[in-house]
This record gives sequence, structure tokens and C-alpha cells, in this order.
Amino acid sequence: MKKYQFLITPLLALCLPLLGILSGGCAPDVSLQNQGKAKELSVSKWVKGEPVDVTDGKNVYVVEFWATWCGPCRQSIPHLTELQKKYKDQGVVFIGISDEDAEVVEPFVAKQGEQMDYVVAIDQKGATHKNYMAAHGQRGIPCSFLINKEGEIAWIGHPLALDIPLKQLLSQP
Repeated sequence: MKKYQFLITPLLALCLPLLGILSGGCAPDVSLQNQGKAKELSVSKWVKGEPVDVTDGKNVYVVEFWATWCGPCRQSIPHLTELQKKYKDQGVVFIGISDEDAEVVEPFVAKQGEQMDYVVAIDQKGATHKNYMAAHGQRGIPCSFLINKEGEIAWIGHPLALDIPLKQLLSQP
């Protein structure tokens, strides 16, 4: 076993996102479809960035549910930051929502610095989770909701599968 131990860490790093998806997490989906109207975010604290109204019709929004303890969530943070930078000028705003206490989230976000360069908020007593995750049958994190300018949820899926539906949505007239 020790002979092959050097392979375990890289192999585990490659398999963790897939394990999260297969274990009842938010599965990737590449099709755009109307999943209903987005609800306002119920936030107890905005940890990073300014407050956001995802129902304002001004921007395209990505609402991502995550936690500091979640390995696949931590792996998706650089990807979400990359997408935020890439699409910021096209009116796309990313918001990470955690249901953890501020005492846990704030130091984590501060330590991430520019690696987590998008809006971060704390859910108000699970209300946002209820309006998004529970209402749409999602049981695992990380999970992203893509909201179009009409305030409709256009896509739900794993954040690592967000590239294609986001491009599709932005290319629509």
C-alpha cells in the first residue's frame, strides 16, 4: 500500500467533485429551462460585497450554496472567482450563500482574499435555503442557481458545470 500512496492524494482530488455529485449533491445539468421565479435572498449578514437583489431585473445572477467544511465547495471557489472576473462586464453577479455562523464564515472568506472574489452572504435562519434548495429538491452542496434578467431561475446545477449554461444564457437576445 505504501508503494502506491503517492497516487492517493491526486486521485482523491480528482474524484472528490464526482463523489459529491454522485452522493446526492447538486448534479450538473447543461440545459436551460425555466425553473420558476427567483425569490429575494434572506440574508442575516453580507460578509463580502454589497447587498444584492436578485429579483431587480438588472443583472444575471448566480446564487451558490456552499459551506466552509465542504471540500467540493472549496474546490469550486477559484472557478466561481474566475467566472465572476470573466463575466463581470457582461452584468453577471455571483453570490455565495452559507448557512454557517458569521464567526466561521468571516475568517474563512478573509483568508481566501482575492481567491474568493465575489459577494458572500449568510443565510437568515435558513430562509434562502428553503426558497431555493428545498423548493427545488436540491439536497447537496455546492449548488448553483442561474437567474436571468427576467428574475427567473434558468438553470440549477453543480458550479463546476456552470460554464455552458452561463454562456448560453448570455448569448440569448
